[in-house]
Amino acid sequence: MPIEWLLLACGLLVTGAYRHFGLPMPGQPGAGAESGPSAFLLKQVLAALDLYCLVAIAFVAIQVLLFARHHWGQIKAAPWPAFWKHVATRLQPEHILQDFRFTVAIVVMFVEFGMLKNLIPHINSHVHDGAFAAADRLVCGGLLCSQALHAALGTSPATLNFISGHYFWYYPYMSLVGFTFVVAASRELAQEYLFAFVSLFLVGTAVIYIAPTWGPVYFEPALFEFMKGSEISGLQQSLWRMKLALDEDPLNRHAIFMISGFPSLHIAVVTTGSLYLARLFRPLAWVSWAFLALTLNSTIYLGWHYLLDDIGAFALVWACVVLARRLRWRWRGYVDYAPGGWAAPDSGKQRVV
Repeated sequence: MPIEWLLLACGLLVTGAYRHFGLPMPGQPGAGAESGPSAFLLKQVLAALDLYCLVAIAFVAIQVLLFARHHWGQIKAAPWPAFWKHVATRLQPEHILQDFRFTVAIVVMFVEFGMLKNLIPHINSHVHDGAFAAADRLVCGGLLCSQALHAALGTSPATLNFISGHYFWYYPYMSLVGFTFVVAASRELAQEYLFAFVSLFLVGTAVIYIAPTWGPVYFEPALFEFMKGSEISGLQQSLWRMKLALDEDPLNRHAIFMISGFPSLHIAVVTTGSLYLARLFRPLAWVSWAFLALTLNSTIYLGWHYLLDDIGAFALVWACVVLARRLRWRWRGYVDYAPGGWAAPDSGKQRVV
């Protein structure tokens, strides 16, 4: 699959870069007991397989509900044997193996992404926060866009907890959308989405190398004093402590540099998920677009990003989606047993899930 070739090339690049800089490859961020990237990778693969099983069960349950809905008036006379034969197709070894390959590709990408971000200070140590902050102030009447949101929404603990809460929902969102495509009926759509998804992180890292930024919360921390003691502030401070640990000892393999602003990969991931969910199951896309609006607000309010970071994310999504679509004609070897989504047996209609 194209993603596997891309990840293989990236893995070779990562290995060569670490050898060039004479750096040890880090393990799990902040976990001193980890032995390195291989242990971290294995741990993430096992966790991903658990999630895959849950999503696969949900997938079958949705098929049953949609089929029963289509035959609601004659549920007992519905062609259930044909339906179960159709579902059993999903459980054939070659399909499960392909799902496993997709799952491992996603996990490998995250491990490589972490190792690539860790190289930022070694490739380009000059940060561009001054220019990004100036752009914010130009748009938001002399204030950082974060400050403008603080003034508009308030800085009470209740507001902070609400906005922090849906910021943290990004992680389960990303996992659930990714695995929804892993178990989706159309292998072609799954390959296109996963290639675009992986490209976001790998191309995004290249952009970060060109114009690294820290983000408002690190560039002007006084503006975010009201967040002290909160869970989100604890996360931000832990990332900063790892940065300081690497400043003191670049060979520290138990710390990893993970701070970056431009472009916002949070926004890029949710935008890409929304675009592809619209081709898979529109009601899910509507939920995803609503979540994108919340994420736009939270990334700026909490000081992770400037406005330009989010604008840059949209440009990154456009480039990666175009690239994924251009490569579709080169793809070989996928099993596309329901090209337009899921077709209920004997229904005469296609349904997408």
